[in-house]
Amino acid sequence: MHKLDAEVLTIGDELNRGEIVDTNSSWLAEQLTALGAHVRWRTSVTDDEPDMTAALRQAAGRARLVVCSGGLGPTDDDRTVDVVSRLVGVEPVVDKAHEEKMNARFADRGFRITPNNLRQVRVPGGADVLENRKGLAPGFRVKIDNTSLFFMPGVPRELKSIFTNGVTPLVAELVGGGTRTVRRTWRVAGLGESHVDHALKGLLEGIPDATLHFRILYPECLVTVVIRRPDQAEAQALLQALDTEIRARLVEHVYGTNDETIAEVVGLGLLGKGGTLAVAESCTGGLVGQMISAVPGSSRYFKGGIISYANEVKEHQLGVKAETLKTHGAVSRETVIEMAEGARRLLGTTYAIAVSGVAGPDGGSAEKPVGTVWIAIAGPELMETRHLYWPPVGGGGNDGREQVRMIGAFTALHMLHKVLTH
Repeated sequence: MHKLDAEVLTIGDELNRGEIVDTNSSWLAEQLTALGAHVRWRTSVTDDEPDMTAALRQAAGRARLVVCSGGLGPTDDDRTVDVVSRLVGVEPVVDKAHEEKMNARFADRGFRITPNNLRQVRVPGGADVLENRKGLAPGFRVKIDNTSLFFMPGVPRELKSIFTNGVTPLVAELVGGGTRTVRRTWRVAGLGESHVDHALKGLLEGIPDATLHFRILYPECLVTVVIRRPDQAEAQALLQALDTEIRARLVEHVYGTNDETIAEVVGLGLLGKGGTLAVAESCTGGLVGQMISAVPGSSRYFKGGIISYANEVKEHQLGVKAETLKTHGAVSRETVIEMAEGARRLLGTTYAIAVSGVAGPDGGSAEKPVGTVWIAIAGPELMETRHLYWPPVGGGGNDGREQVRMIGAFTALHMLHKVLTH
């Protein structure tokens, strides 16, 4: 099968100093792979001109497709246009279309254009210009011998727009009629990576050019199948058959696919049942509500919640009995049941989630150590509870505290998802 060797090159001192995480290179590699290119190298280089020149020469010498981001701004350390121009033996020129766009934007906002602003709308002379619909700096393409090199700004929204609208069709032409790569990711909750691996043992036996991958995105496990075929329809049919098999093996632990979040699928479940939701949170401090309300349109089913961190709030706002708190404590099955009932009654919702726990690093006891969480789901003629113990990895501290809060919030939403789908 035809393969187009590709390299992703990201440019910027801040990347190599570790000041920002290089998400552009992973996103670009993902897109190129889906288009059928074989991403063999991912490189990051400083803004130093000799380093940039050496990295570009190396990339052009070993790959037929090079995709670059960074260094296209207006400041002196944005040197990509100058370096590439010297590399291909041309002078930089101002792209008139993007200059006009800059003039209009600055005029609208009452800003004065300074000479260095024009650096941002330059491209190497003779380069193919790629329109930037989300910003001012144009992308561009040049060729060095038999290698096509694409350049885009480092701002993610601008890079993604230029790549999707301008680079994708050109890469498809370069790839030609060779192999295509399709993939699907299943999002798994409530099972460790080793247990998921064991459950899926032998899944791809007899299926050539297919691979199985696992990744932890705390607190869930992502399972990805990648299939390479000349016939994309055949690959998609295989994915669909595997979808059925994976769900049969992992049952309710699969809650979604690809970019779906647990909050999104819960929202869809609530909409499907015409239900509404309230939350009562103690140790999670509003995290469940934040996850739910981060979904666009969640106002159709999410009424709100009570952050009942103190016992007096549990008692006076949610109606938790003083005797319950005295006898069983704030972190108990009895308390979260009354918290959930109180939130559902107070906000008049179909369902309510309640969470109470010991997030740490202090406050634990022999009976209720740090990592102890109680969760309740209240609904019409329904009350489900779960005791969760998740000792923080690495001995606790602030990181451990966030682990407990996240596992509590995520598990609560997963419990509600199971209620809504059964």
